[in-house]
Amino acid sequence: MTYAIVWIAISLGAGIVVAPHLPIPTTILWIAMMFTFLSILVAYKAPRWIRVTGLLLAVLLLGTLRSSLSPVFPDWLIRRASGIQEMVGTISTYPNIGENSISFTLTPYDLPGNMRVTWMCDQPLGRVHYGGVVRVRGSSQLPEPFEGFDYPAYLARRNTFATMFADEVVQVDDTSSSFSLWTWGDRLRQRILGRFRQRLSPEVSAMAQSLMLGDRSALSTDTEEAFSRTGLMHLLAVSGLHLGIFLAGAWWGLRRLGLRPRITYPIVGTLVLLALIVVGPRVSLVRAGLLFAFLALGSVLADCGLILRRWIHSLNGLAAAVIVILLIRPSSLYDAGFQLTMAATGSILLAFAPSGWGARFSKGQHMRRLWKGWQWLLRLLIVSAAAQAGAAPIIAWHFQAFHPLSILVNPIVVPLAGFSLWAGLFSVFLMATPAFAVAAVPFAFLLGWLESMVGWMARIPFAELAVRPAMGVWMAGCIGFLYLAVYYVWLSSCTSNSMSIESDDSGG
Repeated sequence: MTYAIVWIAISLGAGIVVAPHLPIPTTILWIAMMFTFLSILVAYKAPRWIRVTGLLLAVLLLGTLRSSLSPVFPDWLIRRASGIQEMVGTISTYPNIGENSISFTLTPYDLPGNMRVTWMCDQPLGRVHYGGVVRVRGSSQLPEPFEGFDYPAYLARRNTFATMFADEVVQVDDTSSSFSLWTWGDRLRQRILGRFRQRLSPEVSAMAQSLMLGDRSALSTDTEEAFSRTGLMHLLAVSGLHLGIFLAGAWWGLRRLGLRPRITYPIVGTLVLLALIVVGPRVSLVRAGLLFAFLALGSVLADCGLILRRWIHSLNGLAAAVIVILLIRPSSLYDAGFQLTMAATGSILLAFAPSGWGARFSKGQHMRRLWKGWQWLLRLLIVSAAAQAGAAPIIAWHFQAFHPLSILVNPIVVPLAGFSLWAGLFSVFLMATPAFAVAAVPFAFLLGWLESMVGWMARIPFAELAVRPAMGVWMAGCIGFLYLAVYYVWLSSCTSNSMSIESDDSGG
């Protein structure tokens, strides 16, 4: 099976989906899963389809078992939530830093669940860090849905049972006494943000914070709505696009130095890990990092002659990333962010597979006749269309919106965002030197231009259309049909070519 890992990921996801509808004791699931695995090993001489079916069934049971092991809030905790006024616990996420506020997830010492804390304060930078032990005082409450968004379910998937508006946050234990990479990464992240706020205007520094660090806490409502209306919110959340821009430049530079892939991949992998530590373990970034890790491992093994290069499939790499994320946190399957990043990336990979429409169009004879600048623009349009094909059904289902202009908007804005990202990285490298003041000037100019351009595009009529959630299902069906149609046309053409070659050989 060429895409065996893809089918395994699908089976794991199916097991997570059916888990709530199968009230089977955990012990029974353990026994059924182990029995199925052992049956596959014993029946190694059975027909292949039986062994494959057994393997997929065992993985499905694994998904059901993993989902059933997820913690559930006890009733007494829900009843007590609105009366909590003081807690001591550990900060378990990177704090989101607004202009006059901090929000973070607190893991209390004496409660079986997390609390989402928001603290209004002056000069929030440097007040708290990841891993710090703090005492918070304030008023807590159970979360409520808003504007069609099931906020309680969203928090529950993160093991968070309530929210608190803190009047006071007191440091109990300094995180510097217990060093960890995540603590160091959060301190460096806040130091970078502090330098941005010193040199850039509040509006531009908020854009820098969103583009570089994926934190929209300081962004104005008008700017956030403009990005949302144009379907460009992915630019304000550090994702595979940002990592891809960063890695493309690093890869190009290292290869120009004459380094072989077996040397280049570990260096680039170290940069990926550094980006993950500084920005934080966001799902989109973790997915991109895992995808790179699996593809890099395969390429290094192929470069060393241990495996064949044709065994490496990017879709299998994406599926492996899905498996890792779902095994760590099965509830990620229901998050809109997880679904968006997987659907958009998978759609791009399918489009540029050998049988995909994107690969066939970008490598056609008509493309070779064009000027290289037009070739680059058309390929960018193809990538934009493929990403939109994957993301549009998810956006319609979760947010009841459709962005018909995003295919044309992305090729204009994404290159500008790429230049802004590289200008920001260059300024960060000079952060501790006097040259930072000079390097921040082009960065600020590009960010201001990016914000103005998106604001102008948001005023275009029909930039965003309101749709019903069922439209997402309909779009997913149509897009899936088109992808399958292109695949079968390609398969038919391959079969016809093969038959014509055999016919010519026999006639000769």
